[in-house]
Amino acid sequence: MHDPHPSELSRLAKLRVVEEYQAHQLERTRAAIRQLEADQERQRERDKKRRIEVSWKLQPSLAEGGVALLHRADCGLYTKEMGYLNAMEAQIAMSEEGIECCQVCRPQD
Repeated sequence: MHDPHPSELSRLAKLRVVEEYQAHQLERTRAAIRQLEADQERQRERDKKRRIEVSWKLQPSLAEGGVALLHRADCGLYTKEMGYLNAMEAQIAMSEEGIECCQVCRPQD
């Protein structure tokens, strides 16, 4: 007599189980990748914020023969996000003629 419900899974049934497991694993891997990417982005933002907190920037003079202004990197009067200076470069800039310190953010303090 032929058993209508064999106790062993067919090859096709086994492959479907493997496929379902792999799909589950793939989704877990993709979720882990998304999480790591988000963590890296948050870390980049924290690093950028820390770098800005200890940086300065130089606002070029708008007029011929005018003075350039040295700002703290987070000064709201000069918001361009480029050309950051480190502490040594800021000290050098403060000693140069034609460069003055911003009176709002007071980068010399």
